[in-house]
Amino acid sequence: MVALYVGGKKVEWADAAARLTQSSVEREQIELRDDSGELVGRVKIQLVENDPDWVKAITPEEIERRMAEPGYTFEELKQRLGWQ
Repeated sequence: MVALYVGGKKVEWADAAARLTQSSVEREQIELRDDSGELVGRVKIQLVENDPDWVKAITPEEIERRMAEPGYTFEELKQRLGWQ
């Protein structure tokens, strides 16, 4: 079994996603160790922006305008798409 260590402290795998997405993790040493504590490897984390440029270009005003538009129920959408 391999364990994850961030900044010298063991991180449970269930908590790994939350811990590895914190901005401070870029400055910390991340290691993978086996059951005996032997170093298996080191990982370099470089956080990246997930949103593409077209998402970043949508203004708050445009979001408000779209939110104010009437929506469709799932049944109405299926009819519009010809699924029914």
